[in-house]
Amino acid sequence: MRTRRTVAYAAPVLALALAATACGGGGDDGGGDGDTPTLEDIAASDLNPVPREELEEGGIFVYGSSQPVDQLMSHHTDGNLGAVVEIIKAVMPSAFRYTDKGEAEPNPAYVEEFEMNDEGTEMDFVLNQDAEWSNGEPITWEDYEQQWKTLSGQEDGDFGAPGEVYAYQSVEDIEEGGNEYEFTVTFSEPFGEYGMLFENLYPKEVMEDADKFNEDYMNDIPITAGPFDFKEVDESSDTTILERNEDWWGDKALLDEIHFQPGDPEGQAQAFANGEIDGFYVGYTASTYETASGREDGHVTQAIDNGYRYIEMNADRPVLSDVDVRHAVMLGIDRQALAQLSLESINWPSDPTANRLLRSSDPHFQDNSGDLGEQDQERSRELLDQAGWTLDEGAEVRTNEDGEELEMRFFCPAGVKACESEAQVTKDMLGEVGIKVVTDSIPTDAFFNDHIYTGDFELASFVQVGSTPYVGESFENFTGPFGDDGEDWGNNNARTSTDEINDKFDELRQTVDPDEYGKLANEIDALLWQNGQGIPFFQRTGTYAMADDLANVGGPGLQSNWHYEDIGWTTPQD
Repeated sequence: MRTRRTVAYAAPVLALALAATACGGGGDDGGGDGDTPTLEDIAASDLNPVPREELEEGGIFVYGSSQPVDQLMSHHTDGNLGAVVEIIKAVMPSAFRYTDKGEAEPNPAYVEEFEMNDEGTEMDFVLNQDAEWSNGEPITWEDYEQQWKTLSGQEDGDFGAPGEVYAYQSVEDIEEGGNEYEFTVTFSEPFGEYGMLFENLYPKEVMEDADKFNEDYMNDIPITAGPFDFKEVDESSDTTILERNEDWWGDKALLDEIHFQPGDPEGQAQAFANGEIDGFYVGYTASTYETASGREDGHVTQAIDNGYRYIEMNADRPVLSDVDVRHAVMLGIDRQALAQLSLESINWPSDPTANRLLRSSDPHFQDNSGDLGEQDQERSRELLDQAGWTLDEGAEVRTNEDGEELEMRFFCPAGVKACESEAQVTKDMLGEVGIKVVTDSIPTDAFFNDHIYTGDFELASFVQVGSTPYVGESFENFTGPFGDDGEDWGNNNARTSTDEINDKFDELRQTVDPDEYGKLANEIDALLWQNGQGIPFFQRTGTYAMADDLANVGGPGLQSNWHYEDIGWTTPQD
């Protein structure tokens, strides 16, 4: 669940997640017993909403997180993990919050007034003067200014996240207003994705000092400013424990503590069924889903999720450098069949309409696959012939004029059954058009670091997840190259792009009209199909298991994080 960072990199995102395991499905209609919902039926969020005044005060929420964490500076490369963000959102400021449909709003706990000018070039902030760090220092404009300086690459020092962060590089200046609680942000060009700024704010003294940035938040959160404080890490279980911040100036947190207890999905499901934990992300493994669903006083949420599962194709490998070959791979597989492998058993739509940039709760969401989204093996064969990969009579594998076989490696993280199933089905389908696919399982800790990030693969499947609803957050996943040598692809694991795609992202960043923004997002997605950058085959599931008497928590949709102070129990806790 780590985003690799290079000289230029995107804002902190949950960009690449293994996400789930799965079992095989069946049937061709994707409808199961006829009651399977469509994407239009999936709610924007599923949080069991209950007014605060109807909830009990006190109790502990034990949340099954995805993995142990040690670096709790979320802007550090090693802290850029989904499990870290879940913790930091409870203890650190963010200037904006998102609605479950992805609309940015100022967070009143930290921002009293906010205004953007019509041109999208300037925005004014008035900060909440009650907001302060846990060391007693006020949160002022200088903390915001320092976040910009450090994350835009202006600050000298050996920071663990070098380079420019998307959005911050568009800021030209930040100036103090009438007092230390007022400031103005000026952009070098119109900028419509302002909600990506000032997320997970850390104190100025930490952000300006590379040693503090790199070291102070290792297994600790020494300075906080949220509804919860850091209490400790239980070394016996790697559980991070937060406690209510009694000095919090906003609505008092209802819970006494939140425990982020790491574990694998199957173990979390059994712990949930046994009442040992109160919630976790289920994903779409049939056995995990079934186990979690079996708890009588629990439920599994069904909501939009900010991510999609896809097959990545590495265009830097010789056999995939030709766009005709990448198109042939697209046309050789049945995306809905791949989706059904994971989704049919959990009553989730196996509709392969998975827009890379927009989710189905967005009013501009649409299918942009054109004639590349449906399986067409006849056309796949024609494209392979055209690319110089021919199939001799009686042969099973295509060769080029040098006699080299058309062979691709499909790597999977060891034990991730979703990928293993997808790899086998892809192998069978592509074998029908003369492409030899060799599957291999890679140790989980080496899958991304040694293969995906380094480009040592042809095919691989995983989930790409965003931490904000903004399209621009993923610009580095699809654009580039970013270095002067033309070889630095940043987070673009497909290692291909076009000038038109790069220019469209630049145009989108400067767009402040929502309808034009959505139009450009779809144009980019269509261009990504045309350039053969990955094969999306379903929108990730917003399936969380939660205890029935736990309120205001679950599948957040594009909201991206819970309002932690509002999470509470409907019944008294021992």
